[in-house]
Amino acid sequence: MTDDGFRFVHLTDTHIMAGGTWRIRGGDVEFDTDASLRRVVEVVRALDPAPAFAVLGGDLASPDILHRERTLTAAEYAPSYARLKEILAGLPCRAHYMMGNHDNLEALNRALRPEAPVDVPCYYGFDHDGTHLVALDSHEVGHADGVLDAAQLAWLERDLSAHRDRPTIVFVHHHPWPLGHAWMDTMPLRNGAELMDILARHAHVSWLIGGHVHSEQVIQRGALTMLTTPSTCIQLSKTTASGAHFDPGPPGFRVVDVEHGRLSSFVVHVR
Repeated sequence: MTDDGFRFVHLTDTHIMAGGTWRIRGGDVEFDTDASLRRVVEVVRALDPAPAFAVLGGDLASPDILHRERTLTAAEYAPSYARLKEILAGLPCRAHYMMGNHDNLEALNRALRPEAPVDVPCYYGFDHDGTHLVALDSHEVGHADGVLDAAQLAWLERDLSAHRDRPTIVFVHHHPWPLGHAWMDTMPLRNGAELMDILARHAHVSWLIGGHVHSEQVIQRGALTMLTTPSTCIQLSKTTASGAHFDPGPPGFRVVDVEHGRLSSFVVHVR
């Protein structure tokens, strides 16, 4: 990367859950999501060049996994977001946060976006060195799949139109296209086709980066490339065509280098 470019990292599906560890589906393994994220942060700190910022791609706190029998309140989420904030304080750069299906909007805003009203959706745009970046909010309360509501889609159209003069990267938690994994494809972005229609009208958008699927994927559709990033904790098995089978790591994250509007990227697996 030259002096004219910059680097950022995409960390996703951190699943911090104060009060317990994650018993992996289909096995007896107890996984410590705190410890795995701390290892990822250590590796991010050692990157050279250092990232200018991090994008946290959703499913950031997940105490609901420990209490699947009921819906948790924002107050019950608060200790998990406090722990996440403490771990991420070790990053060498600022962080931008996104919502996933396991998150709680009020608790996330209180802990990580204190400048925002507690009920404001978590979608926004920001700029860095001539590149525009857009974070979308596909969370829908009570749903494992995702959706972008009409107000957000209208905002996205306006935002992209206002930034036609610069290359743009879009982030969304849920995948808009099928991945070929029968279980994960029951939880997509339900109106992914509407998102794709908007992005197709804006040639300055070439990249879409997502989380949710706990695996690394690269999918090309026309001029748009979608990248998904492995979780900082457990990973969806690539050898299972149906059902849900997860492996206990290794934790992963994505490094993205941007130079003159061109993007290159690689995934780091933390051993």
